[in-house]
Amino acid sequence: MSEQSKKYALNGSQRLAAEILATNDVHKMTLAQIAEEAGIAERTLYRWKQDPDFIAYQNEVAELTMKDFLAEAYNSLKTIARGSQSEKNKLKAIELVMKNQGRLTEVQKIEAKVEDNRSNEAIEAEIDNLKKLLAEM
Repeated sequence: MSEQSKKYALNGSQRLAAEILATNDVHKMTLAQIAEEAGIAERTLYRWKQDPDFIAYQNEVAELTMKDFLAEAYNSLKTIARGSQSEKNKLKAIELVMKNQGRLTEVQKIEAKVEDNRSNEAIEAEIDNLKKLLAEM
């Protein structure tokens, strides 16, 4: 018995349907076509889509598919960074790679220490002077 069979109470047709649904961006099949491929009625597929085991298995397949897609996305970024005729596209691809690797962030931390050695009286005098200037405006 395979690991998937133990983990989810699904038959072969259910697993096939869930796998097609999870990767349907590639297959581009209608629900009727998926049901036909799995050898079931379309109504059965709708019912399976409500089953927690079916949903969990479909999500697991989708997660694995996304992990596989990540390598493809990295390769596309590398191709753009290395070969694009557009400098703007090259820079954007490099920026995305750098951000993904944590080597480029949007946030900059700026620290400044301001020391004011004036006395309270000197500060109050400056405030009074500024109030007079504002009143004259």
